[in-house]
Amino acid sequence: MVKLLPREVESGLSVADNRSFIGLLALLVWAPVPIASNRLWAMGILIVVAVTILASSLWAHRQDISAVLSRLSPFAIPIACLTAIVLLIWMQTVPLPASWVASVSPKAAIAQGSSEWMTISLDVFQTRVLAALSFAYLSVFLASLLLVRTHERLDRLAQVLVFSAVAQVVFGAILFSLKADYRIFYVQVSHERMIGTFKYHNSLAGYLCMCLSIGIGLMLARLGSTSEKHSHWKARVVAAVTFVLSPKMRLRLYLVVIVIGLVLTRSRMGNSAFFASMVIVGLAAVVLARKTAPHTIALIVSLVIVDVLVIGTWVGLEKVVDRIQETEMTIAEGGKSESVEARTEAARMSVPIVKDFPVFGTGGGSFYNIFMGYRSSTYGSVYFDHTHNDYVEIASEYGLVGLGLFGALVASTLFTVLRNMARRRSNLPWGISFGVAMSIVALLIHSTVDFNLQIPSNALTIVVILAMGWIAKELPSETRRRRSSGKL
Repeated sequence: MVKLLPREVESGLSVADNRSFIGLLALLVWAPVPIASNRLWAMGILIVVAVTILASSLWAHRQDISAVLSRLSPFAIPIACLTAIVLLIWMQTVPLPASWVASVSPKAAIAQGSSEWMTISLDVFQTRVLAALSFAYLSVFLASLLLVRTHERLDRLAQVLVFSAVAQVVFGAILFSLKADYRIFYVQVSHERMIGTFKYHNSLAGYLCMCLSIGIGLMLARLGSTSEKHSHWKARVVAAVTFVLSPKMRLRLYLVVIVIGLVLTRSRMGNSAFFASMVIVGLAAVVLARKTAPHTIALIVSLVIVDVLVIGTWVGLEKVVDRIQETEMTIAEGGKSESVEARTEAARMSVPIVKDFPVFGTGGGSFYNIFMGYRSSTYGSVYFDHTHNDYVEIASEYGLVGLGLFGALVASTLFTVLRNMARRRSNLPWGISFGVAMSIVALLIHSTVDFNLQIPSNALTIVVILAMGWIAKELPSETRRRRSSGKL
């Protein structure tokens, strides 16, 4: 279990430690604001702040480094996976002897001519940007593990993710209702759909889906804390009124707002991934934790009935369904929405890149330039900045080695949170594990046709969510926590 640092039990968390935690929360709220941090200057801010948060959290406990290392030891697997990913991307930018590059990536050696020193990356500048971003993600992951070591902080972290999603929906709803169209940061932004502070509606859908999943997990944790039964009708009325005015009801309303925003994005796979993940993880929860199954089933049923049938119909869920049913199967018709063929064709045309650069890929961030030489003449005038498939893009840029590292990180975290759901009986760790599992499953589904992991704010958010799953595993039980605080 996670242990508090020496002297923390008696003196409480240090001021510097608290400031670092506040900085982490602020970064999570800020990251989606400047066009999802998907511009170089915004990436620079994200990187500087992320590294500063990690440095400040280490500085706050500089006299207890051995305790810091011992607390990080239970998280060796995810830390090793993320560190290996960072090292892989940096390695792609390092000049190596031409013979070395030719042995691991013959196509890369041919593309660079007869130089004595070569890089695995075919777009070194973009790969260096991705390398710096990957280090920022690792920094935030480590900072989360160091800073979020109590039930209260884990609860607050989940609340902030929900708050950030609600803020995105409120801001997006205002501009969506005005059909705002403007140019900001050299980017033309049109609010014909719900996009919040993002540029692309599917990216917002992915973000809302992740935050909504954590919110559902938090709601399950709050519902699980209610075990009191009332036999008298007056007591029941009082309990019902108390619930309506309670933080639980406010959280439920926040979830309703986020669902409205998700529906208004008109994202076909975003909505499909969310509801599919809710059903899949809900069924898993029923199997793994039968004692809490009634709460789980009740919340899922309420989400489906209230959010889909009532709110979904009110805000236009049928338009999402129509988009799914009436999607053009070719791009020859010139429809307003991307067709199924256009969405999948980029991934199909990118498969030869993986075959030509199977081990270490073409370099992080190099897809756009490399894809120019692989796209079909039929799509010669179509702009593809990403593959609309995270799996293929990761494999093409980082090779099968990189894809394996990403897969190991996600698989180990999913296994951990499912095990938490089977073994943990504390409300918050169980509920957060449920939310993390939902986020992972939803992202796995959504990534088949989109590129959430290529959007800095979304990548940062999922990294923190993965950390939350591991933190939930190590938090002490409620009984043990109360005993340590003298309440039992």
